Amino acid sequence: MTLYILRRLALAGLVLFSVSALTFLISRVVPSDPAALYAGQRPTAEQIALARERLGLDQPLVVQYARFMGDILSGDLGISYKTKHAIATDLATFLPATLELVLVSIALALLIGIPAGVLAGAQRGGWFDQATRVLSIAGVSIPAFWLALILQLVFFGAWHLLPLSSRTSNEAAIMYPIQAITGFHLVDAALTGNWTGWGDAALHIGLPAFTLATYPISLTLRMTRAAMVEVLGEKYIVAARAQGLPERDVLFRYALKNAIVPALNVLGLSFAFSLTGSFLVEVIFSWPGLGKYVTDSILNADFPVIVSVTLIVTVFYVLINLAVDLIQ
Repeated sequence: MTLYILRRLALAGLVLFSVSALTFLISRVVPSDPAALYAGQRPTAEQIALARERLGLDQPLVVQYARFMGDILSGDLGISYKTKHAIATDLATFLPATLELVLVSIALALLIGIPAGVLAGAQRGGWFDQATRVLSIAGVSIPAFWLALILQLVFFGAWHLLPLSSRTSNEAAIMYPIQAITGFHLVDAALTGNWTGWGDAALHIGLPAFTLATYPISLTLRMTRAAMVEVLGEKYIVAARAQGLPERDVLFRYALKNAIVPALNVLGLSFAFSLTGSFLVEVIFSWPGLGKYVTDSILNADFPVIVSVTLIVTVFYVLINLAVDLIQ
């Protein structure tokens, strides 16, 4: 096991190095002038030259990359050309909101997709299997932005059950403010006993989390269902049923143990996918996460932010896949 972990960590380091080199090279060959962006609006030629020297853009690419990697390894993600803020500070503000949204969506996929897949596999060809098949195909096919708009129209516009956007309401932010500890509103409100603020945060995260969870729920359901159909035909399942074991134990204790591996793989990949797939959902629901931050950075060619966010997403992707492999 130790050798396996070391081998995976070495491979993870190689992946991170490759991604950092590729994103850095792309940021340097794109036809734009970061120094002009850093210098501000309507900069003079002298101001652009000073900015280029200060940022080290006048150095050879090899020197720039070595300096870049040195800063990354020391924990310095650099400075945004647009906002002039430290990128690490900006990420500490925006990343927790995105992670909270993604984690809730993955939790929904776990709580809904796996049990539904088990029942669909157990009732192969039945009405529940047919219904979940249609719903899962629709969940994979429907664009997230369209689903988000429909949910807003139904749950906010027609039924007035859930809020339209943002992480908290203005009234709760004033009367029951959530003290920032971890940056996760649900966690921070629970830690401080602010249950009114917790309820408000839970209502606000409902629609965007379900929108983001629709795709992984559908994939998890289909993968679990397919694995269950295969596992339920094994001899040890037939023997367990012949011994008179309750059907619930047969399905969730014996069959699911071997059928859950594909679902874990899907959930691991969905987590990394949702980190970037959440951007459009965040924009629609005015969710103050990485979505708007990265979108503004792309529009302004703010390459240090783009490279840093790419590396952060890659780190999460590698760690989640390593965790899934170890769990298996």
